[in-house]
This record gives sequence, structure tokens and C-alpha cells, in this order.
Amino acid sequence: MKKPQNTLKIIAGQFKGFKLEMLDSPTTRPTKAILKESLFNVLQNDIHNCEIIEAFGGSGSIGLEALSRGAKKAIFIENNPSGMQILENNIKTLKLKDSTIQTQTYLGNAFFILPKLIDNLKHSTILYLDPPFVIRNGMENIYDECFALIEKIQNPQIFLIIFEHLSSYKMPQNLGNFCIIKQKKFGKSTLSYYSKEENG
Repeated sequence: MKKPQNTLKIIAGQFKGFKLEMLDSPTTRPTKAILKESLFNVLQNDIHNCEIIEAFGGSGSIGLEALSRGAKKAIFIENNPSGMQILENNIKTLKLKDSTIQTQTYLGNAFFILPKLIDNLKHSTILYLDPPFVIRNGMENIYDECFALIEKIQNPQIFLIIFEHLSSYKMPQNLGNFCIIKQKKFGKSTLSYYSKEENG
């Protein structure tokens, strides 16, 4: 396994300052602190007592930050076994500080796991999608796969979808029952927020 690097921290909430291990891999991209801070400034109280799905889990930076700020549960999907080991190490260490936090992890392809997972949700949930950038080899269709997934979502428990993507990529205004309500650019990365059309 590649050597993990303690380069990320939880920036606010119950676990503020907690260091996260991160896989040293060309396919793992750390979420910038400024982007993460902006994200949670937008979410504010919406994160309290809801669940969050981090579909391309990596180190778990977003889901664990959400737990620190009062989320009810964080669900992670990670396709890389080494990445999953580091994610589970981060969760295990966090649970030493608070054994009551609720997490769930899935090792495998997000596009196989998410449809059934979403269909069975029982609580208000935010879906966070941070797929590898389309400029990477073998990832050319990954945004299209994400769009197709979003278009099929019918469970009303998903009330917000946040897509972290390449800033140069033009995102669709509408995807199924969702439409863009906000976009914020951070250099090469942009956050696009999709909400139900009737709420937008």
C-alpha cells in the first residue's frame, strides 16, 4: 500500500483540527480547504441531522467534516482497496473520539452501488459527487455516468446534490428532477449545487 500522508484536517465542529490520512495516489485529489469551507458555509444548518453520501470517498474528507458539524450519518463509497483502508483508518480514529458517530462504507463501483442505496434511503440526504476529473485516462465518460445516475433519482429523501467538477466543464442546467441553484469556482475545481426544481 502506498504511504498515506497526514495533510488534511477537519476545519470546524466537534472534531476540529483532526488530521486525516490521505492516499498518495495520482487518482486521489484532495479537496481544497477553501472549497470545503465554502461548501459548509453554504450548507450551514442543512447538514444537521441529515445523512450525507460521499460517492467517491477518498479520505472521507467531506463526509467526516459533515459528521463533525452535526450530520446524522456519513456513507462512503470507494473503489480503491488501498483508499478504502485509509478511509476506514480515518473513521476508526474518529470513533475513538466519539463512538456514537454513524458511518457506512462500501467498497466498489459507485455506479453499481448508488442506485439501490439511494432507493432505500429513509432520511433526508445530501449526495456529494467528486469523481476523478474527465481529463484522466479512462475517465472520459465519468461525468456522463454521473448525470445518468442523477436523472434516475426518484427518492424524495435526496434533497440536494453537490457536484465537484473541472471548472472548464459546462454542467447541464437540469438533470432529471434537479436543477442548478448555485455554482462557485475555486481555480480548477467548481462546486455545482443541484436541488429539486420545485425548490429552486
